[in-house]
Amino acid sequence: MHLQERFNQILTIHLPPGARVLLAVSGGLDSVVMMNLFQAARAPFAVAHGNFQLRADASDDDEAFVAQLAQTAGVPFFVKRFDTKDFAHANGVSTQMAARTLRYEWFETLALEHGYDWVVTAHHLNDQVETVLLNFIRGTGLPGMKGMRATTTPGSDESPLQQVGLFRPLLAFTKTELLTFAQEQRIMWREDASNAATLYARNFVRHEILPRLETLNPGFWPTAARNLNRFAAAHDNLAFLTRQFLGLTEKTLKNPAGFEIDKARLQLLPAPEHALQVLLDPLGFTPDQTRQLVANLTETGLELFAQAASWYVLNDRATLVIRPTEVAGARPPAEGLEADQRSIEIRSDDLMVRLGDGRSLFLMPTLAEAPFPDGKEAVVVQSSQLQFPLTLRHWQEGDVFQPFGMGGKSQKLQDFFTNHKLSRLEKDAVWLLVNGDGAIIWVLGYRLGEKFKALEGSNALNIRLV
Repeated sequence: MHLQERFNQILTIHLPPGARVLLAVSGGLDSVVMMNLFQAARAPFAVAHGNFQLRADASDDDEAFVAQLAQTAGVPFFVKRFDTKDFAHANGVSTQMAARTLRYEWFETLALEHGYDWVVTAHHLNDQVETVLLNFIRGTGLPGMKGMRATTTPGSDESPLQQVGLFRPLLAFTKTELLTFAQEQRIMWREDASNAATLYARNFVRHEILPRLETLNPGFWPTAARNLNRFAAAHDNLAFLTRQFLGLTEKTLKNPAGFEIDKARLQLLPAPEHALQVLLDPLGFTPDQTRQLVANLTETGLELFAQAASWYVLNDRATLVIRPTEVAGARPPAEGLEADQRSIEIRSDDLMVRLGDGRSLFLMPTLAEAPFPDGKEAVVVQSSQLQFPLTLRHWQEGDVFQPFGMGGKSQKLQDFFTNHKLSRLEKDAVWLLVNGDGAIIWVLGYRLGEKFKALEGSNALNIRLV
């Protein structure tokens, strides 16, 4: 079947009728052929070109070339210039990663502004195989071997786009097929000289490794395509069966507050490390991290942060707790912060303060009289001992407390929590009411401090947690 016919079938299968698409066109062979295929299929489209200003005049010539293509085709054209190297330096990433980030952020902004349903890129089968080989060389599990999908839905774990779809219609075609088509159709394109250099790892795989694999197996490319499909199917089956075995529904995994994995159940699997990797890879956790987690399942309190630090996992007593860092209030150690440094100031005239977790603290002057509350939901505090402003905050390493009923003896708050069998997450959720001199007045929900107990008949402050 002719390449154009195969392409038309792919559009029919993957694009719903009336879909509005935005083509990412660099000016190179792949994207220019893709643009021509869309034209021949009479499928409406617009063109977006990012000028990353990495090749001096050549980058400007690429921009002018793509602008002319769009004008000749009579389609909308969008262009933007990026300070790619400055962005890479400011964010501590490679130039290639900076260009990728800038490109997809801009594509999504364009699509949302102009009503496009899909961003379309020109990734082909060679790109697929190069990516998988690089993943294999660098060290990867099954998630790194499945390759890219022809379509990814907005906000999915495999898409760089959050609100529009991503479509790759050329994944079934090899570079040679695209080149042959371009020559037959007398299509002109721009050649990026950096693609021929073996300085970059991808180019080394492209020019040094793949030709030798083709020599070993003349049918290498169709074989590679079949293998990639098998890897993707194996990954999807494993993910589905693992979720079922661990009792994790799709709704649970997409809970913005995170989810938990039963450790005992996980350890019943023949290869818990690999099952865990399939679950955590979409969140940015590396194979090394999942291996570390499984090797240290008995190390309660172990915390690991995903590469982008947007998710973290806590090895709790019975479960692995996976939370977005912003939900849990956790921060990577590299930031040099305590687990949580949020605090709320309470002045002497405050009658109510909100904790930010849906609860409130009510403060009411009173005359102390027995019986006194037990310290779980309320306390009565001797007014003469208070130094304002008071502070509400979470615990910190080194905090010392004088629990009511221990005759003024001090205890590390960490030991107090251990005696109450609190998990790390439970400890992090506890609020402390702290006096102006730094002494802990009340561990909210648990115990009043000994020095702040009210004397019957004295002026006091009734503090209630609701």
